Amino acid sequence: MAKPPLFRVDVAAQGKRPVRKLYCLDEGELRHVEDKLRKDGVRDGSWQISRFKGLGEMNAEQLWETTMNPETRRLLRVDFGEFERAATEARFTMLMGKGEAQARRAWLETHGNEVDVDV
Repeated sequence: MAKPPLFRVDVAAQGKRPVRKLYCLDEGELRHVEDKLRKDGVRDGSWQISRFKGLGEMNAEQLWETTMNPETRRLLRVDFGEFERAATEARFTMLMGKGEAQARRAWLETHGNEVDVDV
């Protein structure tokens, strides 16, 4: 599964360094990028941080650059545990498929608190 970033860090041009756009998947990665910028001598406050709430907030170019482009995207393995292939496909369709909103909502209301997310 391709994972879109939560943050974009816009870094102003510095000397011979051009303007940069850095994308961070989560807050931990954002802190790491900020620490690296400070270490590289970039002044605090000379970069701007934008937070995405979802894919709908990205323009087509950003979506391609961060989530769709095979050269730059980051993929996460999705594992449903010990299910047979047919059961796994049925669960995936229920969770992600078009026209499955009612089944998805019922499943989330019943089992949403049991999900173990390892991100």
